[in-house]
Amino acid sequence: MNDVSPITITRNPAQAVSSVVKLFGFRVRGNTVYVFFGGLVCGVFCAIAAYPVHILLAGIAMITPPVLSTLFIRKFIADKPRCFFWFWYDEKMQGRFLRKPKRKGGVYAAAS
Repeated sequence: MNDVSPITITRNPAQAVSSVVKLFGFRVRGNTVYVFFGGLVCGVFCAIAAYPVHILLAGIAMITPPVLSTLFIRKFIADKPRCFFWFWYDEKMQGRFLRKPKRKGGVYAAAS
């Protein structure tokens, strides 16, 4: 008589990224596309600057920044956690061992 239909609740996984894009066959977060587009724009500006010198130099200058941005995305962004570049940079500059945090002087309340 009374037909009751169950309620379907769509669940959002806790760690799912809101926007994921496929760029050259690998999955990246949505904002990563701006790194590649920045490389494209930089390539066009470099080509404009190098064109008066030589056409081949302008062609090389146009291709280099997008290739470098793609390599950067492959190494530091694709399939890596957020802020992996800063972790890698800190590890290269300071080493892989833990270090004491730097104190800026002064007396701490817990020390007294």
